[in-house]
Amino acid sequence: MKLQIHRASPLGHGLVLLLLSGAFGCASAADFVYTVQPGDHPWNLAQRYLKNPVLALALRQYNHIPDERHIPPGTRLRIPTDWLKLESAQVRVAAVVGDTHLVSGQAAARSPEVGELLQAPAGLQTGPTGSASLEFSDGSRVLVRRDTAVQLRSTQRRVLGKVSMVELELLQGSLENQVTPMGTSGGRFEIRTPAAVAAVRGTQFRVYAQKDSLRTEVIEGAVKVANASGQVTASAAQGSVAEAGQSPSQPVGLLPAPALESLPERIERLPIDWPLPPVAGASSYRTQLAPGTQFVVAESDETSPAARIRARDVEDGNYVLRVRAIDAQGLEGLSAERSLVVHARPEPPLLIEPAADGATTAPRPSFRWTQAAPNWRYHLQISAKGQPAPLEDRDLANTASATAQQDLPPGQYQWRVAAIHPQKGQGPWGDAQSFRRVLPGPGVDIPPPKDGSLNLRWTAQPQTTKYRLQVDIDTTFASPQTDAQTDTTQYALQDLAPGVHYVRVQAIGEDGYTGPWGGTQSFTVPEPAPSPWRALLLLIPLLGFF
Repeated sequence: MKLQIHRASPLGHGLVLLLLSGAFGCASAADFVYTVQPGDHPWNLAQRYLKNPVLALALRQYNHIPDERHIPPGTRLRIPTDWLKLESAQVRVAAVVGDTHLVSGQAAARSPEVGELLQAPAGLQTGPTGSASLEFSDGSRVLVRRDTAVQLRSTQRRVLGKVSMVELELLQGSLENQVTPMGTSGGRFEIRTPAAVAAVRGTQFRVYAQKDSLRTEVIEGAVKVANASGQVTASAAQGSVAEAGQSPSQPVGLLPAPALESLPERIERLPIDWPLPPVAGASSYRTQLAPGTQFVVAESDETSPAARIRARDVEDGNYVLRVRAIDAQGLEGLSAERSLVVHARPEPPLLIEPAADGATTAPRPSFRWTQAAPNWRYHLQISAKGQPAPLEDRDLANTASATAQQDLPPGQYQWRVAAIHPQKGQGPWGDAQSFRRVLPGPGVDIPPPKDGSLNLRWTAQPQTTKYRLQVDIDTTFASPQTDAQTDTTQYALQDLAPGVHYVRVQAIGEDGYTGPWGGTQSFTVPEPAPSPWRALLLLIPLLGFF
């Protein structure tokens, strides 16, 4: 199984025609063996199976047939494969996606249909989102990747043996080929490009044509790459680059397949953007997605300069994922392949209340989210943070809000919502959003001030390590006269000035979380009582008068 690539030129085409026309006069090394049936003789065999009836004489001479009108049934005749008659072979469109167009003759370009039979000459062109898979009569398959233009130049098969003779012209882009082995049957599978011609008898390989260059990557078998400047042979897991006017590069090993173990089996967010363990020597990476359980057509075909698996939006369903690393020459390495389930719809709603990392003092908090349509249902889960089992798990119809059905003790919680489509059912969960249920700030017990002093007390709160207290003569607490922390539930104030004062307290949790301020309370420090000695001093001037 070897692929030969040589520079295409008018002289080369003429040489091919010359060799074919001369095949009538000489036997090929590859012969087809035919078992004679009753009634067969050289003339009717030539009429049915050979390119020209006059080859009956050559057939008789080649096989040393003594009686031209009678051949014993069961006799095994050797027929040079170049003598065998060809018949037109149709090509079936096995799959097609995206921006893909078919051009045949003078007809306007149109989208091909799955199962459609193509007849050469015909052209197929894919855009940035397009891809198609072609199946030939011998079971060979060609995957036409995105941004590719290819023409069916000739698709024939021999009447005897049904061996394919296929000629494609790749104007630009890339083909991934799985050619059925033909052995020594004389079959041929040719891919012509602006830079070279590729002829293969059975192998798995990829070709990429761009202007005057051709990249060849061999997965199975061997490929001979040749032009006027030289030739090389690339074996399995090797690749070579052929530039017009230069000798093909010596084959190099293709990069190994990336590791996909870290990728989850189920994807619930699109587009896919997942980290990938880097491959040594890689300059970029290609990710392909094919719908179904077998890789037939690429519904998504993306490259990334970073070690990431990237794929565009696709429909929900089962997919085959292929990822490979690309080296500095642009040669794509061996593919890593695995199954993947995409379940991203209906998309979860956006969460509104409680806000992310927000706090609520309500014993039974309210929850709100966006609503896609009035007839959609939603699945709500409320869980204590760190606990696997939800505290509440319920479906809600025709609403985008709910209230907790039970009092939530102070602590940390998380909630999430999934949308339920009337036909498609429940989609993936949205990201869980955290919130806190906290008690209102402590209320302060204020005894009557005495001599400018006051000992404030408040009720202890659970999961609290300390408290912050502020005292000011302004309700805004813009510049509090006292701003202190304590690990007890009381605080002593000294040397308070007479007048109205305002106080508030907040709890600080074990994890450093600062709760809400308690209600602002006020107290009044009275003016101090007049001293009796001051009154006597006021009487001294009166004593001097008398």
